[in-house]
Amino acid sequence: MPARHKVSQSEVQSAKQAVLKRLYGRAALPELVSLDDPLSAVYALLNQTVSSNEGNSALVLGPRGSGKSAIIDRCLDRLQAEHNTASSPKYHTVRLNGFVHTNDRLALRDIARQLLITQDLEHVLVGSFADAFTYILNLLRSDEKEVVPPVLFILDEFDLLAQHPKQSLLYTLFDIAQSQQTPIAVIGLTARIDVMDLLEKRVKSRFSHRQIYVRSVQTLDQFKCIAQLALHISTDDGVSANYADEFNQQVDELLASDAVAGYMEYLFDFGKDTRQLLQTLASSVLQLSVDLPHPQQSPTAACVEREMQSAKLQVLANVSVLELCLIIAMKSLVQVGSTKYNFEMVYDEYKTFMSRHMMAVAAGGAMKIYKKPVALKAFETLIELEIVRPFTTEGGAAFGRNDLLAGTAAGNRVPKEYRMVQLMLEPGQVMELAADRPDIPAVIRRWAQQ
Repeated sequence: MPARHKVSQSEVQSAKQAVLKRLYGRAALPELVSLDDPLSAVYALLNQTVSSNEGNSALVLGPRGSGKSAIIDRCLDRLQAEHNTASSPKYHTVRLNGFVHTNDRLALRDIARQLLITQDLEHVLVGSFADAFTYILNLLRSDEKEVVPPVLFILDEFDLLAQHPKQSLLYTLFDIAQSQQTPIAVIGLTARIDVMDLLEKRVKSRFSHRQIYVRSVQTLDQFKCIAQLALHISTDDGVSANYADEFNQQVDELLASDAVAGYMEYLFDFGKDTRQLLQTLASSVLQLSVDLPHPQQSPTAACVEREMQSAKLQVLANVSVLELCLIIAMKSLVQVGSTKYNFEMVYDEYKTFMSRHMMAVAAGGAMKIYKKPVALKAFETLIELEIVRPFTTEGGAAFGRNDLLAGTAAGNRVPKEYRMVQLMLEPGQVMELAADRPDIPAVIRRWAQQ
């Protein structure tokens, strides 16, 4: 809608930058929704290390997008405001990430960089990891009698760091935190609930076994509240009160629209990933201008429609009628309890159905039964599209896609017609695929709906 009050270019740019920073995670939301308990637990642990020079360690566990990083950022901001000053920092913060620091040597170099250690460490890195790490921490002292200031270690993607050979980094950090030699806090963030099984016995013995669980939002209203907090603006964002009121009113109308409300419900039921929701809503903010200073529903609705389209169904949009029939035949086998099947079983199911209906006349005319070599070629096309994949058993070896397409697999004499496979589509997706094809006979469409 057009602005009732005149809006300047600077106001639009300020609002656009402020909202995009929150949507893309570069700025914190004004408040955290349903995260009070884990926030208090993490802050208390970090504050004990900073205030009382205690060594602590903990794991923060939760699904992706549940708010683990937001909790850490909020705690660090609060500690920064309460304890640190620009002239004399009371503690140091080091952040490591399992995606970036793929080995202990890289992690050690970055620890020294984040602690502002400018000394050449080449002669130190040749020794053990523990000795090199202790040497770096001792460099933080201004004199030998001074105690090393507290250091807060934040380990993102903790499960990937646990896959380093010998786990020297984790063992050293947990050992120092437990021994109280140097006041450090070690906080690991991971989405894997079984992360403790990845730790070696010696690492477990040094870990405090303190685990803080972060749950995703529990209600749809909380999910919607996160979107409102990210999209709403205020005078603190460098805009006038009138513009903020109009902007926020348009945001509420956008979130209440059928397309966005349906998308939020879909995401909430599917995985409650707030990051995906916020990044999708960014499309409405990217279009802001002086002529259109408020979020518009049309670009957001178009983006939502693209997000809700299944990539698999897009790949299969132009498959032949025979290939679609083979997909429906595999769906029928799944419905009668078959967890694995081969081409012969699929073709037999297809032939049985078509024999009963090949005389039926639909919109496209009479149907026909394709011969087995033709059907096998269509089946191989589905394998190439990776809609059909080899069946795997726990602890057993599986054929690869190339093995399925080859005459025989390496070390296996099973003909390709008899190798067990699985369909990588849900029954509902098969029904949707058939419903979107006006060119197929009505009998086949009804077969898919059964």
